[in-house]
This record gives sequence, structure tokens and C-alpha cells, in this order.
Amino acid sequence: MRNRPYFEIANPEIPNILRGLPRGLAVLDVGCGSGVHGSELNRVHGHRVVGVDLSAESIAKAKTRLAEAYVADVTKPESYPFAGAQKFDVIVFSDILEHLYDPMDTLTRHFHLLAPGGRVLISLPNVAIWNVRLEMILGRFEYQDTGTLDRTHIRFFTRNTFRRFTQQAGLEVANRRITPGILRPFVPLIKKVYGRAGRVDGQTDSSSIMDSGPYRFYLKWFYPIERAISSICPGLLAFQFVILAEPTKAIAHQLQGLYTSIPAHESGVVHALRQGQPS
Repeated sequence: MRNRPYFEIANPEIPNILRGLPRGLAVLDVGCGSGVHGSELNRVHGHRVVGVDLSAESIAKAKTRLAEAYVADVTKPESYPFAGAQKFDVIVFSDILEHLYDPMDTLTRHFHLLAPGGRVLISLPNVAIWNVRLEMILGRFEYQDTGTLDRTHIRFFTRNTFRRFTQQAGLEVANRRITPGILRPFVPLIKKVYGRAGRVDGQTDSSSIMDSGPYRFYLKWFYPIERAISSICPGLLAFQFVILAEPTKAIAHQLQGLYTSIPAHESGVVHALRQGQPS
């Protein structure tokens, strides 16, 4: 696989959806990458963020931004170095579940890491966005280096399938937001421009787009307008769906009792909770 420049673009709706919650919460960022979202949560809300990611290179940078960061397999949270020692007020799954073969299993396996009253924040790309629909009408479904059809995406979600996914996971959604997708399909082209212009000695500053004047101007003046328009028809115009949810009362009650005595990796425990069946 060829080496391609990596650029960070933080999802502004991740800190936005947490507004109204207390400051200084304990947050776990699952698939944290280089820690850009955790850094924003600390800057905006003062949250203490712990990150996990499979990439040692990403974690090396995340360690400079987050309170703690570990190389770990996100599909096996029971093996995290802090498993059993830390609980979290919010667990963030920002654009990670679509990269997994069994996102439901990974999501629900993390429930035992929630503190009482804890919440789950999920962000997923919308495969039914307008440009993908247009491409399919024209008979094309081509994977890209980035975006909705990122070649590393395994699972795809629409607005409706995401709703069913959260229901089947045993989550009650408290808040929903979107990121706009009217201009977002053109971001891969912008990344190519920055990839060519921003290289120094063969390296690319991953935060160069976020730190650029044009992007900050867009975020301040055009983003709110684009988001307002996209909200009229989110199934067509949203780039990402973002939710804040918590386990149903039934699952939360069972988790409180079960995880004090049963290891999180016990076969069938989480699935039994989700389905309302004895394990």
C-alpha cells in the first residue's frame, strides 16, 4: 500500500454535543488516532481524556496531547492496561466503528467501562450522502483514500440503519447532531493540494489544514450556514451522524451488578444484556 499524507480534521460536533455536561469528565477515546479529538475535548471542556489505538505511531503523538494513551486492540477492551482500574463518564467512538467487522460487539464490550450514568458518543459517516448517491446512479462505487468511501471502511451506515444499530445495542439516544456534507466531498481534493504543497523534507504536517486561515474562516462563517441547510435533509446532506446516548435502564442495572463479579470478557455476557436474556 502506498504511503499517503495524513491530515487531521477535528469533528466540531464532538465537543458541541457535550455542551451542558459538567467540566472535567473522565473520557475514553476509542480509536483515538493521534489524539486530535481528545485534545479538543480537553481544550473546550477541560475533560481528562484517555486514548487507545492500534497504531503505535499515532499513540506516540497522542501521548503529547492526552492524559494517557495506549497501544491496544479496541476490539478487546478487557485487555486494556487500565481495565478494572478506571471508569469513564463518556466513551467516544469517533469514526472507528465503520472500520470494524463487528462494530456491535466492540461497542457493547465497552459498556463495562462506563461509570454509573455514563454516556456513549458515536460518530459515523453517512454512506447515503448526495455525492455517493450520484456516483451510484452513474454506476460507480469507487473507494478513495479518504472520505465516506475510505478504502479502510468495512461497514456502512445510513441514517435509518444507524438508528437501528443504536437500538439493537441497547442505547437510548439523548442528543443527535450532524456534520454538514454539502462541501465535505471536496475535502479529498483539498487534502491532495495540501499534500503537495505542505511537504517539508518528505514530511507533511498532519494539522496543517486545521491550522490554516482558510479552514478557520470556513469554520467560523460558512460551517454554521452549511450545517443549517444540511439539517433540512440530513439523510441526503449530512456527512456524519453524531449521537450522545446511554445504556437503557435495564442494561445499566444489570451491568452494575454483573460487572462487579463477572469478568468483562466472559463469553455472551454483553450480548445477553443487549438481548434481555440470561447469560
